[in-house]
Amino acid sequence: MRWALLLIATALTAETTLVDGKRIFYAVSGAGSIPLVFIHGWGADHTVFAQQTQAFARTHRVITFDLPGHGQSDPLPKPSIETFSRVLDAVLKATHSSRPILCGHSLGAVVARQWARLHPNQARALLLLDPAIYQLPPGAANRERWAEGIRRLAQSFGPTQEKTARERAISVFLSNLYVDSTPRDLRMSVLRLALTPSPQTAESTLAALSDLSLWTEDSLPLPVLVLRAGLRQPPGEDLFLKSLFPQLSYRFLPGVSHYLMWEDAPRINSELRKFLEEKKLP
Repeated sequence: MRWALLLIATALTAETTLVDGKRIFYAVSGAGSIPLVFIHGWGADHTVFAQQTQAFARTHRVITFDLPGHGQSDPLPKPSIETFSRVLDAVLKATHSSRPILCGHSLGAVVARQWARLHPNQARALLLLDPAIYQLPPGAANRERWAEGIRRLAQSFGPTQEKTARERAISVFLSNLYVDSTPRDLRMSVLRLALTPSPQTAESTLAALSDLSLWTEDSLPLPVLVLRAGLRQPPGEDLFLKSLFPQLSYRFLPGVSHYLMWEDAPRINSELRKFLEEKKLP
């Protein structure tokens, strides 16, 4: 119950904008001059950032939104990371926001990176929470096998699967994102949220990561904070991410699950606040 209550969003202004004729839900809170935009990941919605919205609305103009087919947003046909980037751009235009700070969780971090790539020198900074940003294996054949693995996993969540098998596959997938100390009520809240999108949305959203054109290793010259959660730091990840983000600040947070912004909000908010203050983006 505790974690379910934390999903209730802070008082804010809620609106919709249109992308390809489909409604995209967004919410704005706070009166700061710098826009701070939170982007959720697969199987989630804007409410996962309730504790961050509350914490940062005092100093920033906080914007949250639901990706297509999630939360209160309509689905879009054939979604892709580039489509999600267009959705983010539409939300920024609808809220008259320029030079945003982008905070993305998991797949949302990929969306944040893609928007920054497509709009050079427009993002003030990227805050990436346990990002789904990977160093792919070398060689075209190995990369294609990696992409096929993502597509097969996504298909196990999709409409070709029987409902019980689909829900079991999602539950097993999520179980690999927790640590032993992750509270049971948090796990149940995550599962309920992940089962909310349609099977079509669940499959197509995850499959968007299999687009190999996303994984070119170009660098972005802007301040970037990565907060990596889990039991062990991926070997060499900090060096790899430094090649993508030369102004990288990297923090490994052992013993915290993938859903770090729920599980340890005070610590995560403190890390975000410290970085923003260091970069003079209060």
